[in-house]
Amino acid sequence: MSDEAGQVATGSGAKLRGDYPRRETIDRLVEQVGMGLLRVTLDGVVLDVNEALCRMLECTAEDVLGKSERELLFSNGSDARDEDRAALVAGVTQSYRRETRLRRKSGHPLWVRETFSLIARGSPAAYVLTAVEDISERKRAEAELRESEARFRATFEQAAVGIAHVGLDGRWIRVNERLLEVTGYSREEMEARTFQDITHPDDLETDLAHMRELLDGVAPTYTMEKRYIRKDGGVVWVILAATLVRDEMGDPSYFIAVIKDITGRKQTETQLRNRSTELQGLVDTAPVAVWFLHLHNSGTLHANRYASDHLGVPVRFAKPGESGQTFRLLENGSELDATSYPISRALAGLDTRNRELQAVRSDGRVFLLLYNASPLRDDRGAIIGAISTAVDITSAKEAETGMREREARLQSILNTVPEALITINEQGVMESFSRSAEDLFGYKASEVLGQNVRMLMPQPYQHEHDEYLARYRRTGEKRIIGVGRVVRAQRKDGSVLPVELSVGEVRTSGRPVFTGFIRDLTAQHKIEQELRQAQKMEAIGQLTGGVAHDFNNLLTVILGNLEMLEPRLTENRQLELLKEARETAEHGARLTERLLAFGRRQALQPTLTDVGVLLREIVPVLRRTLGETIKVKIRLDVELWPVIVDPTQLHNAILNVAINARDAMPEGGKLTIAAENAEVDLDYARTHPEVRAGSYVVIAATDTGTGMSPEVQERAFEPFFTTKEVGAGSGLGLSMVYGFAKQSGGHVAIYSEPGHGTTLRIYLPRAVPAAAEPASESRVAEADLRRGRGELVLVVEDEPRVRRIAMARLQELGYRVLEAADGPSALSVLRSTPEVDLLFTDMIMPGGMTGAELARHARELKPSLKVLFTSGYAEPDLVSRGLISKSSWLQKPYSTAELSRSMEKILAS
Repeated sequence: MSDEAGQVATGSGAKLRGDYPRRETIDRLVEQVGMGLLRVTLDGVVLDVNEALCRMLECTAEDVLGKSERELLFSNGSDARDEDRAALVAGVTQSYRRETRLRRKSGHPLWVRETFSLIARGSPAAYVLTAVEDISERKRAEAELRESEARFRATFEQAAVGIAHVGLDGRWIRVNERLLEVTGYSREEMEARTFQDITHPDDLETDLAHMRELLDGVAPTYTMEKRYIRKDGGVVWVILAATLVRDEMGDPSYFIAVIKDITGRKQTETQLRNRSTELQGLVDTAPVAVWFLHLHNSGTLHANRYASDHLGVPVRFAKPGESGQTFRLLENGSELDATSYPISRALAGLDTRNRELQAVRSDGRVFLLLYNASPLRDDRGAIIGAISTAVDITSAKEAETGMREREARLQSILNTVPEALITINEQGVMESFSRSAEDLFGYKASEVLGQNVRMLMPQPYQHEHDEYLARYRRTGEKRIIGVGRVVRAQRKDGSVLPVELSVGEVRTSGRPVFTGFIRDLTAQHKIEQELRQAQKMEAIGQLTGGVAHDFNNLLTVILGNLEMLEPRLTENRQLELLKEARETAEHGARLTERLLAFGRRQALQPTLTDVGVLLREIVPVLRRTLGETIKVKIRLDVELWPVIVDPTQLHNAILNVAINARDAMPEGGKLTIAAENAEVDLDYARTHPEVRAGSYVVIAATDTGTGMSPEVQERAFEPFFTTKEVGAGSGLGLSMVYGFAKQSGGHVAIYSEPGHGTTLRIYLPRAVPAAAEPASESRVAEADLRRGRGELVLVVEDEPRVRRIAMARLQELGYRVLEAADGPSALSVLRSTPEVDLLFTDMIMPGGMTGAELARHARELKPSLKVLFTSGYAEPDLVSRGLISKSSWLQKPYSTAELSRSMEKILAS
């Protein structure tokens, strides 16, 4: 080594004269920043190593001293190392750097960056000083970057780094949004350029050389740091990882480039390099604050520039305690005294390892520092000084806090997703379990994590799931990935529910992870079941309405003939038999009315009705009907909205409900009838297909009877369905209630549990008072017959027997009669006999023409023609729409008196 005067110091273990403390200080500083030092002869023989390098190589100094430098390499490499040393000795270069792999004692490689300098150039004692920096973490990061590029290629556009497909000619084929942000160009501008157009000229040749290596198959990928010229002229530093994609023939197709903006890091590195100066620069370039003190040098405490810049510490001051004048140290909120400072403890022989302290500068700025400190000792172990380092971990802690907050936000988002989210590995073991999954299955996450997901499945799904995972591990088949399917799941309480399962697959660290999104279909299936039930009830209603219509035609013939026969009988016995037959036919007519009520085709006389008044009036009737063993209570809202219903039919509906309640309480009980105003919102309407959103008056009848099973509730409104003994009920009571509510624009709902009673609710739409209509007259009572004056009537009826009885009645009433079986036949009669005064037509007929259509065509032939409609169904929509009047409508079956009254009104109108 050369001394300070430039002379060569010879001899084993030569020292710089008078400067042993300075030499040891430098060594200790290098040790603190983790830098290895290696002194090698010009022939490559190891002269000396420091402890840091020995720790890197997991060896002792004796293991390497005197050996060839090549023995430290993981592989022999090329002759470039010898060429570079020759250039250094020849003075062609002052120093050079190289990244290489050294061999640890264990045989494992260690990536390092070596900086070679020639010491005592031209002297026989000249040697090469090599500073060795462990860059294995950086190399590992580069490898992870390449792995990340392969793993997340599918997330091209959403990636946090720039990703691009580049043609063999260098043209940008496809770029993601992040790369556009990095370069400042629009997508169209980028795709019109090549990567050469925006690459910094100083980096272009290196980039092209790497590309040629890819094309020649020398390397599968390459990573380099380079610069791009942004659209605004600025320079951006990036780490570029590129790989070549070949087609199925093995020919080059295009490049995939993953580009990470490292401009901030590069700027920091540039700032650090600009502050470095000779040996002191080895310390100043480290992003740590460094203090060192030598007792042999008057106890002066030195600080590096990092400490000066970040903490405001003077570069040199006399006593350790003076550091309190620029910043204070706190631990757990309590301020340290000067003797507790890490460097003071080191002077006392105490080490400090990874101690987190808070530093508060005089200007108020606060840092979180990670301290290390140790004493400096001479060969005899005596303390000759101390060294302390502090790493600013403020940003790292903030980043750690930010990461925890982001994870918490992500977990919060996942917890708000309505679908349950579960992730499993390829063995079926659950690795995550969202809050929605906890709510759905009844387990806490801590109960299921680490367990097999089959515990959430009933048979046979457990077996199917095990088979699928086994097949996946064996063949890689992804039959259910990305496919939504309906399966059965099992809760903690053992209940089974239908769910929709969608499975996705991602790979983490090279292993597959399956993500399952699970949606509870219970509500959806309930809606579908209710819709099917409504459709079934609609079909039954149409069927019963049709049966009632046909039955009304039969009753019309029977009652008509009985009426015509009665004047011809004189014997009392015969008249008694006829009366019994007529009463039985009239009972059949009332039965058809109940069938029509269920089918929503009964004739109603709706009027503005006060439900509260009606219920108060009916309570005494209910008490007499139900008997003393059943208590009847009534509870009403103060101001119930009005409704437009047929009050008589509402009275009958409540009576039917009460009788059903009585039969469910054979030992007695309580029946509570309540009425209240209610709003049905869209959410309720969506889950109950038969209900429209809006304002309703709800009448609820609650009994304390035996209740109904779900199977009985499902069929409760079906005509002729009953659980009573034979002859104890017709099975039409609740059917009539159902039909009445539906025909009134409302809804009926049952809630019941076996052994706990039943509540039946009737929803009636709130009325707009202006829409009320006065109640129409009830069926005319038997009265004196109004006879005709020979007017000519055309009877149109498809049923011959009904047509004949109608014609006979009209003839007895003094009318002349013509007949037709359908609409087209009737029009022919009208064309040939224009003197017809009145058209008496059935509403529903075969042949495609209804009574309403026949009347329209007939009045085109004769505008003054009078028309009387009849049907076994209720009043048609034409009445409610005002297209025909109530007086021109006659409900089957009708009496001769009702027919005579209607004829008189029509002809007089």
